[in-house]
Amino acid sequence: MLRACRHGGLALFSNLLKTSSSSCECFLHFSLFSPTPKTAIPHSSSLATQLPQVSPSNAVSSSAVSSISSLISAQTVQCKDFDELLRDYKGKLSSKLVLQILMNYKQLGRVKTLEFYSWAGIQMGFQFDDCVIEYMADFLGRRKLFDDIKCLLLTTLSQKGRLSCRVFSICIRFLGRQGRVAEALSLFQEMETTFRCKPDNIVYNNILYVLCKKETSGELIDIALTIFHRIDVPDTYSYSNILLGLCKFDRLETALQVFNNMNRAGLVPTRSAVNVLIGQMCLLSAKEGATGKVRVKKVSRPFTILVPNVSPNKGAIEPAVSVFWKIRDLGLLPSAFVIVQLMSELCRLGKMEEAFKILKVVEQRKMSCLEEGYSVLVQALCEHNWAEKASFLFGRMLSLGVKPKLVVYNSIICMLSKAGSLDDIERVFKVMNKKRCLPDNVTYTALIHSYSEARNWEAAYNLLIEMLSLGLAPNFHTLTLVDKLLRENGQMDLCFKLEGKLETQILLKHCKTGQLEAAYQKLNSMIGKGLHPPVYVCDAFEQAFQKYGKLKIARELLDKMDKVCKHKEKKNSW
Repeated sequence: MLRACRHGGLALFSNLLKTSSSSCECFLHFSLFSPTPKTAIPHSSSLATQLPQVSPSNAVSSSAVSSISSLISAQTVQCKDFDELLRDYKGKLSSKLVLQILMNYKQLGRVKTLEFYSWAGIQMGFQFDDCVIEYMADFLGRRKLFDDIKCLLLTTLSQKGRLSCRVFSICIRFLGRQGRVAEALSLFQEMETTFRCKPDNIVYNNILYVLCKKETSGELIDIALTIFHRIDVPDTYSYSNILLGLCKFDRLETALQVFNNMNRAGLVPTRSAVNVLIGQMCLLSAKEGATGKVRVKKVSRPFTILVPNVSPNKGAIEPAVSVFWKIRDLGLLPSAFVIVQLMSELCRLGKMEEAFKILKVVEQRKMSCLEEGYSVLVQALCEHNWAEKASFLFGRMLSLGVKPKLVVYNSIICMLSKAGSLDDIERVFKVMNKKRCLPDNVTYTALIHSYSEARNWEAAYNLLIEMLSLGLAPNFHTLTLVDKLLRENGQMDLCFKLEGKLETQILLKHCKTGQLEAAYQKLNSMIGKGLHPPVYVCDAFEQAFQKYGKLKIARELLDKMDKVCKHKEKKNSW
């Protein structure tokens, strides 16, 4: 990192270490001629958070700060004028005074701020307090002047100035934000060898964050692990960063070992680390039960077969549940999305009891995923035909004021329909209407089949008509079932009416979608069967043809329908 730069850095850095004066001039000129980045300058409040608080006893004279800032901020003043302009202040320079002036960067501007720092550094031999160097590292990092940061570090080193761990953590953080992972790692590795500064936990955490979250290839995860093991006493963020990296690059076994070590140390991971760890194990568990396509080629006619996933990592859901309970005991829970993901995977594997225990925790904490959790569990119980437990949970949802979704009602109704519990189905449907949850095709189909099985042709027919009036299209089996039931009970007129309703709905759909040819054929077919659509459907038919400039064709067919109607009325009157 510190050996080359895009602005002729090789020559610059080799000259930088020769003499103190040339070092200072080098930093000055390098700062002056670096291109200004096209980025917005951050608010001063964000910079102030990086600075230590100055106590009243150590505060510098505000008049000196104001005077110096006013003098050097003038447009006509250049760097070469600083010696003459500030000669009365040379003996008064201190780290605190320099820091307060640097904090007036909005008044000075970027270039004058860097010029003043270089001038003050020459006067003081770059023997600044830590807070000044840290401020400048932050100042340059926020403006993405990374080459100037390199020069800042080398200049301070050449003048035997002190570089704190915080300076390196600031530099590593900004390099990582810009995706300059290799440079951040190089700087970290040179901390002890070149700058003789031993990293502290903040530096370790920053480099782990860069290697684990900003690096995308996965090639540096082993280096991150080596760095992690060098930490004498890892803290919450050390563990959490390495957990994120291990999960990101599918090193789940190692991640679990790190998590267990963290748990034994009594440390609580960050929520993001927990979410990634549990989420990745749930995904791995889902892959274990998946199937894949395999192409068989060593035959005369190649073909494809489905085979189960034969991953060596089996039973990933148990560790995920274990992690959940351990972090619960530490007072932390995953996000609502991850909890639902964990419950869904448990239900898919048939582990309903474990999913219910997790649901109880969600209920106790009053989390936002309570409704979704109940929905997942009720649907799973219905799929396994555990009617008693599903009914219990459904009743509990209602008692807690949780509004079930349509899919929950459908699951309950379909389960009861298979069991032939018509009375229970009617009660659930009444609750559904009371809660203003609109039914769909699945709901009506299950209800119609239940009434048909009970030979209640009147209820089945009314539900089918209601379904058609809502614009829902029943499947062929449902229509056949109701039609057969009506014919068995001698309701031929209702059969004819039902056919008219169905044909009318299909005709209206063709008109709305602009399928003119299909609409024409459907209406012509209806006229041949003696079925006449209502007025609003005829209007829709006429408007659809008029939209495409074929109104004459539509009116000819409608006139034909009117003649058939009049002929039929005349025949009936005889």
